[in-house]
Amino acid sequence: MARLRKIRPRGPLRRAATRRRRAPELAREEILTAAERVYIEFQPDQVGLKDIAREADVSHALITHYFGTYAGLVEATLERRIRALREKILERLREVGVLSRPGELLELLFRALEDPIHLRLTRWLLASERPGATHAFALRDHGLQLVAQQVAIALDPTPNPELVAKIELALLCAVSAAYGYAIGKYPLVTALGRQASHELDDKVHATLAAMVQAHLRTEILAMVTTRA
Repeated sequence: MARLRKIRPRGPLRRAATRRRRAPELAREEILTAAERVYIEFQPDQVGLKDIAREADVSHALITHYFGTYAGLVEATLERRIRALREKILERLREVGVLSRPGELLELLFRALEDPIHLRLTRWLLASERPGATHAFALRDHGLQLVAQQVAIALDPTPNPELVAKIELALLCAVSAAYGYAIGKYPLVTALGRQASHELDDKVHATLAAMVQAHLRTEILAMVTTRA
């Protein structure tokens, strides 16, 4: 696929003459935000660092200073999105009784995976098979593990390792299923002789939520009750 090396400027702020000094953290965040704007319109392999630099109104060298390579920028863009999703899930977990409604937590994940930018970056990184792509998905502080620990604490203020391990496995299965459906939805649905639709999406989401809830009741909640 041919690379689209130029992106039409969106206004006077996109001109090099307007570049300004920014604090390092602010500059980094603005670059990531600019990258997301670009990925709304283009696949990651259709653009490059110069396109992102033009959109962010910074130099090509500044992006390489913060992110090293174009792949590093893509990884950082997806990592920021996954980190924001994790924070939403952790915030929801602090609500009383939310574990009795696992569909609400899964819905946050499914909505994120329906975002075209999230899917584009995910597919690109998975196809690249870069070792660094692992950091984008796992977060450098083991994001899924933190969510599992928060779920365990919501069930039992002093959870034992066995409980945490069971929750980690349940989360791994649920997240894997959500990603698998989001990425492979069309060929999978076609293999069933059906057509993709929002109605089918809702049914898949509800089915996965019911499976998770059943597992919580039979395996994990039973363990907590027995311990009590």
